Amino acid sequence: MINVALLGMGNIGLLYDYNKQDTNRAYSHAKAIYLHKEFDLKYVVDPSDKNIGLLKDLFPNVKYLNSYELLDTSNIDILVIAAPTNLHFEILNYFKNSNIKLFLVEKPLFYNKNEYENLDNFFKDKLVVNYMRRFQEPLIKLREEIRNDKFGLINKIILNYVKGLKNNGSHFIDLINFLFDSPEIISSSILDSSLGFSEEDLTYDIFIKIKYKNKIVPIHFISHDHTKYNIIEFKLYFEKQVIEYINSKQKISYFNINESIEYKGYNFIDENTSYENNISKKLIYNVYEELYLHLEKNKTITSSYKDELSNFKFIEKILENK
Repeated sequence: MINVALLGMGNIGLLYDYNKQDTNRAYSHAKAIYLHKEFDLKYVVDPSDKNIGLLKDLFPNVKYLNSYELLDTSNIDILVIAAPTNLHFEILNYFKNSNIKLFLVEKPLFYNKNEYENLDNFFKDKLVVNYMRRFQEPLIKLREEIRNDKFGLINKIILNYVKGLKNNGSHFIDLINFLFDSPEIISSSILDSSLGFSEEDLTYDIFIKIKYKNKIVPIHFISHDHTKYNIIEFKLYFEKQVIEYINSKQKISYFNINESIEYKGYNFIDENTSYENNISKKLIYNVYEELYLHLEKNKTITSSYKDELSNFKFIEKILENK
C-alpha cells in the first residue's frame, strides 16, 4: 500500500467530488485516492477542519492536522500539495531531505522565477505537477498521431480560456509543450486582457508564433471573463483534419476536410465529426495510476519538474512584452 498525505481540503483537494457512490468520477485528489486500491490516505492537513466530515466519509481513519509542520513523514510515500500556489515553495522547502518519495503538486508549481531558480536539487526528480490532461489516453494518443504526421502539417492553433494565464492558461501552455514537443517561441504579442485569476494574473489575448518541424505556426490565445462564462477549449487546424477539444464536454472531436462538391477548388471542414474520443471522468485517478506505475514499475513520469520548467519559460517569454 502506498501511503499519502494531502495538504488542502479545498476544491481540487476534496470538494469537486466526494460522493463515494459515484465510482466513475474522480475530479479531486481525495476521490482519486479513495478509488485507487493501491493508495491509502493517512493524513490530511488544512488550517480549517470544516470539511473534515466530508473527507471522513471516504476515509474514516484519516488523521487531521492543522499544520504541515505536525506531519510525521516516516510512513508517507507521497505528499500531495493542493494548497495555494504562493505557499508551494515554502511547503516544499520544509520537507527537504525527508524520506518522501514523490511530491504531487497542483499547477502552476510556482509564480516567480526566483522560486524556480532556488528549488533544491532534492526535489527535481521527485516532483510531479498535476497537469492532469497529460495523463489522459485520448491526449496521449493525439500526441503520437501528431508526432507521426497523421494529419499533415499544423497550420494554426486557437485557444479559448479564462481565469489567468498562469492559472488556467498554463493548462494550454502545458498541452502545447506536450503535444508539440516544447516548440521554440519565435515571437509573441499581448493584444488585450480580461479579468484574471487575480490582479497579478490576468487573462491575456495573445498572438504567438512557434516553430514546429521547421514550420512557423500561429497560436491565438483568446481570453474571456470567467464571471460571464467558463470556457476552456482549443482547435488545432491541420492540413487533413481539424481537431477540437471542449472541456465542458470532456471530449476530443476530429473533423475531416473535404473538397466541396458544389464549389470546386474549395475545401470545407465537415459539419459532423469523423471520430470522437471521450476524456475519462476519472481525471485525477489516471494521475495516481501513473504515480503507482512509477513507484512500482519504474515508469517515467509524464509531468515532471523539467516539463514544468518548460511551461514557466513559455509564460516568461510571453510576459516579456507585457
